[in-house]
Amino acid sequence: MAPTLRETGLTTNVDIRRPTLDDRDEWMRLRRALWPDCDPPTCLEEMRTILAATDQLALLAFVDDRAVGFAEFSIHPHAPGCHTMSVGYLEGWWVDVDHRRTGVGGVLVRRGEDWARAMGCREMASDTWIENVGSDAAHRALGFEETDRLIHYRRTLESG
Repeated sequence: MAPTLRETGLTTNVDIRRPTLDDRDEWMRLRRALWPDCDPPTCLEEMRTILAATDQLALLAFVDDRAVGFAEFSIHPHAPGCHTMSVGYLEGWWVDVDHRRTGVGGVLVRRGEDWARAMGCREMASDTWIENVGSDAAHRALGFEETDRLIHYRRTLESG
């Protein structure tokens, strides 16, 4: 079993630890709650890649031995709005609805920040969709500041 860190003083007690493949069903459930379009085989391959990587980290949050949230981090060579090279990046972050506003999400992010700091990073970055006001509010509550807004466009090309 991976090492566990117990965080107290929140609305609830939470255990934060790195997942193992034994956690794949719960980790998959949480990932698919955040990314519903990720088909299970692709999701499982991504999970295996994260577990094997040295520049990526996944964390699961457990309350009463039940997985209630996860966060995934990586190291990027740079990120929009950042001033340093080698930036910790919050790739994905989800807490089950019944455990939001308890501090679980903040603990997950702080543990990822600790990891990024240990990896030599001096900044953290993240992103969300413009219309995802809940995610925007959660990021801001943890001290993230908006650096840019971007709208992507597409156009179908007529054949010939």
